[in-house]
Amino acid sequence: MKKIFIICLILIPFAIDAQERELSWDYPVKPGMEEWKRFQSNEEMVKACQIPDNILSTLSTEDLTELCLRYPLLTDIFAFEDTNAGLEKLFNDFNGIRELYKRKDAPSNLEKRYVEKIQSFSYLDGKNSDLEKGFFIISVSTLEVLLSRIEWQDSEVKESSKEVLHSLVVGYEEKCKYADYFKGFGFQTNFYSRANVISKIDKLFIDRLPQKEKNATLSSGMVDEQSIQIINELSYQLIK
Repeated sequence: MKKIFIICLILIPFAIDAQERELSWDYPVKPGMEEWKRFQSNEEMVKACQIPDNILSTLSTEDLTELCLRYPLLTDIFAFEDTNAGLEKLFNDFNGIRELYKRKDAPSNLEKRYVEKIQSFSYLDGKNSDLEKGFFIISVSTLEVLLSRIEWQDSEVKESSKEVLHSLVVGYEEKCKYADYFKGFGFQTNFYSRANVISKIDKLFIDRLPQKEKNATLSSGMVDEQSIQIINELSYQLIK
């Protein structure tokens, strides 16, 4: 499945988690179009994918969430060994994601999409092609990475973080049922997200990890056995 996952990252056109509904605006140039093929650099692609300011300010958070999940360069976050670097590129490049994370209801919209996704794991039992299943796997992992970056108001951090952590735990349990599909990278994004969410709840968490703030789980999801045990134990304790 690892080979299929890599192929999906290369071939995925856009909208890794897009829902079938019309929006008031969509990207005028997308992978597969002749205009896209003529781009000579990533910078040209990024420039073509910006949402016009007069449109951006009028979008509902639900529609903006949808557009962010349709962002043609969204899977660039996986082009780096360091997931933090991939996220930084996304936020530096794309005005839509910057606007989304300013919205107070962005966390609930992203979590809703993630919950819908993890409730659909039976998709992997169907007769869908390996490529289609690969797209599904990427969409789950991408939502996990996006959930890791959510910030809340001080008064909301603990309870809101716990809600997201609970969803990520359910996602982890579902992934365990389909371990052959998610082994390796598929689990990394879940540990990465949970580690970063836990750090918002428990200020002592990072000090418990091997190598503390330099622990690879916090930057890429590359996790060792001791870190797995710590993250799993704290996850279940915190969501009780």
